Parts: sequence; structure tokens; C-alpha cells
Amino acid sequence: MSQPSAGEQGDFLAEAQLAINDVGDGIVATKQLSKSLNNPTDISTAYINIKSKANKEFCIELSQQGYRIVGDHFDDKSQPSKIYYESLQALLTNESKSYVNSFAESLQQKLFAAQHKIEQEQDENDQ
Repeated sequence: MSQPSAGEQGDFLAEAQLAINDVGDGIVATKQLSKSLNNPTDISTAYINIKSKANKEFCIELSQQGYRIVGDHFDDKSQPSKIYYESLQALLTNESKSYVNSFAESLQQKLFAAQHKIEQEQDENDQ
């Protein structure tokens, strides 16, 4: 995560959207910017709603300090954690076992597909 210099406000709404886009499709059940907590005129903080494949909900805040869980339901910032993470992936890796499992399964599928493609190309070259 790029940290803004002193006196500079980062566009954390844009950065939060990029972080959401980085979470692969199918790794979590739902990933979206909070419609009710985000304020387009205050981009110094952004809120993300994530639902794991195990149906665990997270409301995550992104600010200059990093990413942290602030609630266990969408659009809920009533339980702010004191633990900040450098990336959304780091937070989800530490807080959601289903995220880790889904990520590993997705990676395994991609590796099998790549292996299959290489084998097909080798078969074609052998003919």
C-alpha cells in the first residue's frame, strides 16, 4: 500500500476499489465498497464489505494506518480492531480460514490448467 506523505490525503476510496479488484473472483462470496459508510467528499477513509465463502461478514476500514476490521456485519463499524494490516490479502489471510482455502484451491486449479496446456502443446509438437 502506498502511504501518502505528510499533509497529503490519499484517495483511499480508489485504493479500496483496487484492493477489491485484486481479490480474485470466486475467492470470497461478496466483495464491495460500502454504499452507506463511504463518503465521496472524504476520501481519507474507505470501507469495504467482504463476505467469505463460509458466510462470515467483515466490514473493513482502509485509512492511512492500513486495513483493519471494524465490524462483523456489512456497513457496521461498531467493533474496530486495534490490529492494522498492510494489505487486504494479509488481513483476509489472518482473519478468514475460508479465504486461505479458497485462494489455495484457485491457485491449484490454475496450476493444473497450466500443466494441462503444456502437456497438450508437447503432444502437438510430438506429432
